[in-house]
Amino acid sequence: MGQRLNIEIKNKEKVLANCYYHWSGFANSAVNLTIEIIRNFEYIRKYETQNVKNKELLFAIRLLEETGAGTQKSEIDNTIKEIGLIDENIKLKESKGRNEGIIEISEEGMKENRYWEEARVTIDIENKTVNFNAIREIEKEEKQEYEDDGTKFVDINIDFKNIKFEDIFNLKAFIDKSCYEEQYYFKNKFDDKYIHLIQ
Repeated sequence: MGQRLNIEIKNKEKVLANCYYHWSGFANSAVNLTIEIIRNFEYIRKYETQNVKNKELLFAIRLLEETGAGTQKSEIDNTIKEIGLIDENIKLKESKGRNEGIIEISEEGMKENRYWEEARVTIDIENKTVNFNAIREIEKEEKQEYEDDGTKFVDINIDFKNIKFEDIFNLKAFIDKSCYEEQYYFKNKFDDKYIHLIQ
């Protein structure tokens, strides 16, 4: 469970592009990819989107390319047309396959990526926030079954739906510690939900 990840780049409510990763739908993989996107955020926004008509779209693609992802060869011409490249020297990265990441910008392509996802990370470039959904909610009715099997739910207080860019390393530290201690089940006091960290 949780092998397939979809990362979406949006501006407010508009999704600009998303990317499918076949083996990255685990919390630690997902947070590491998210960090790769955020790490060079300001540099890419300033220097990598100058000579195009649709700067917002190219920015989203460039952010996803930071993870090693690319556009399928059959879609590169259409994507370039949508971006409106002015400088012919600007190139798009070609996808090496679903393991490294497949970027989609069309409604049909993004819908296909969502169909396969088992975890999703949404990055809002306007508000500089991350909605980190590489977790599974456990219904309160299920909780007792887990506890009967010896599962311990540890209290945390994290707003997974609204993580600021500057707090992404705090999230990574939490996930790394959870993996080290092999503690994957939590009661989140923020929203009073029981969750399973996908690993």
